[in-house]
Amino acid sequence: MRALRWYGPGDARVDEVPDPAPGPGDVLVQVEVALTDGTDLKAFRRGHPVLLGAPPAPFGHEFCGIDVATGRRVVAANSAPCGACAACVRGEETLCEDLQPLLNGAYAELLLVPERIARVNLHAVPPGLSPEVAALVEPLACCVNGVARAGIQPGDTVAVLGAGPIGLMLCACVADVGARPVVVGGREERRALVAEFGGVPGDGVGADIAIEAAGTAEGWADAVALVRRGGTVILFSGLPSGTAVPFDAFRLHYDELTVRGVFHHTPRSVRTALAFLASGARPWERLITHEVGLDGVAELFADPPRDYLKAAVRV
Repeated sequence: MRALRWYGPGDARVDEVPDPAPGPGDVLVQVEVALTDGTDLKAFRRGHPVLLGAPPAPFGHEFCGIDVATGRRVVAANSAPCGACAACVRGEETLCEDLQPLLNGAYAELLLVPERIARVNLHAVPPGLSPEVAALVEPLACCVNGVARAGIQPGDTVAVLGAGPIGLMLCACVADVGARPVVVGGREERRALVAEFGGVPGDGVGADIAIEAAGTAEGWADAVALVRRGGTVILFSGLPSGTAVPFDAFRLHYDELTVRGVFHHTPRSVRTALAFLASGARPWERLITHEVGLDGVAELFADPPRDYLKAAVRV
């Protein structure tokens, strides 16, 4: 089969590799469409300590395809908690001690979903839901989980820093719980989509909650600066290991801020995200702005167009 593999920073190539051989409980999926995302873009450019293995590494993790054995259209998340470690027993599934390796390799003709993920986090696509939109389930599940962890109440004002696909999906999740998302920053063409996902552009000053989704150290610091006294800051985006972010200690202490990191998704948030996509509540397809083949992924990541949000990768 043909598969895009990562060889090093800025170097991804389409190779001919053996077809995967499923074991007991594994599900072999013929990939209909994979989606690019910001994490894959960062991984392409500089590698990734969690997402990518040793080169040449399988690449891509958002997808929709056909279960080869049954013919049904399916989507899957890129991990599943073990359910048995200390973190899982505490209900902290995103901190599962056996969460890795994460499923990778969606930029390929075939993808093998391991038994544990297939058992917990592989789902049939609801009738009428397009493969492209169904493939959004993993990043939307992360947003669903992040908003749930934020403790948002109806009527709260929530500043969302960043107007990329994740920022827009966060807006949809915030609005869905009855709060008011205010998008801070972002390019003009992206801010034009904010209303369609339930938010409004603004400066976010005095928000009850701030969710950082810009993926920069400056964004982390800005989120702490924005919230009201007693507010909550959700650090949603990841930064490279070793990154130090200076915070105003006066604000953290005397204004009694709550600062929380949020990572990944849970089986519950995956199911919720799939139902949210199937509801048609938001124009999810607007998040997919480009289309490429396997041979076009590296070029897209090397020089993304200004209007790029996500691309559908046809295999």
